[in-house]
Amino acid sequence: MRTGPTLALFVASGATLGLAANALSPHPALVGRPVVSVAEAGGGACAAPGPLPATAAPRISVAEAAALCQACQAAFVDARSATEFARGHVANAVHLPPAGHPDEAAALDALRGHPLVVVYDGDYSCAVADDVAARLRRAGLGDVRVLAGAWPAWAAAGAPAAAGACGVCGVAEAHP
Repeated sequence: MRTGPTLALFVASGATLGLAANALSPHPALVGRPVVSVAEAGGGACAAPGPLPATAAPRISVAEAAALCQACQAAFVDARSATEFARGHVANAVHLPPAGHPDEAAALDALRGHPLVVVYDGDYSCAVADDVAARLRRAGLGDVRVLAGAWPAWAAAGAPAAAGACGVCGVAEAHP
């Protein structure tokens, strides 16, 4: 009946080896410290160090955008690939990737009736969303903002979401 001591030795060895590997890692896990999201830490989501570039669209928080979504007071634009859009997106979002697509005019027409348009992508840096937001402003849309934290923050918050192809533009697969 040496199973107990053997198991304890095995667990202790594994933990020691894991902690040693973590200490030697160029990006070690913060052991013993609470984990805080960028959004909770304040400001860092979708923001470069320092002020945003002049070309960057104003940011909107997930909480504020979700309330507008539930009240149908904003249009949402997904700037990710069609495959990512089909896997999951903000409820009733229009798919408008950075390179555009053949039905971009239909997507723009669908957005023109909304006083506020919220653009998001899949990366916390929001660089793609900023590019699409600039394109929408050049197309004559007034209040265009970028979702702070992007799609990951929206999904993590459990905000209204859907899956499937874009109902406005009909895009279901990625364009070259």
